[in-house]
Amino acid sequence: MPYSRTTLASLVAIMCVACGPRAPTPQDPVAPVPESDSAALPEAPTPDQLAARAAEARALEVAAAYPPIEQYADDIYEGPALMASYQGKTNDGVYEGYGVLTLPDSGVVMAGLFARGFLNGPGTARDMQGELFHEGMYLDGVPAEYSLPLDQRPKKG
Repeated sequence: MPYSRTTLASLVAIMCVACGPRAPTPQDPVAPVPESDSAALPEAPTPDQLAARAAEARALEVAAAYPPIEQYADDIYEGPALMASYQGKTNDGVYEGYGVLTLPDSGVVMAGLFARGFLNGPGTARDMQGELFHEGMYLDGVPAEYSLPLDQRPKKG
């Protein structure tokens, strides 16, 4: 019996040596990160942001083919401009939808939301008929203010 125990113990020892030591690997505990400290994920763009992004991209693409506006309009501003209107429809000469005025030299884009307004007619908001949707710099197709935290954005009105 003692011989068989010794043999059995030797076999177990050989198997353990062959397998190698498998000590448990220590893991550092992970503390939960409060939501206020974590980086905020960017929100999905709204339909208005997508429309503005598409309108700006199309306007900038087409603007290069137009002559500088001072060739046909005096005392407005310097540099080429293009009135490009997309995301809307015209019924009996009345346009409804988004209109974008792009000034490529300065990077300024004025986007208007037209309601029952004439696209090329006299208007009340910066010579555009309808409600002014946004005026200012655009970054990646959306107003630059959207990149600011909510409490730092300019207040409307």
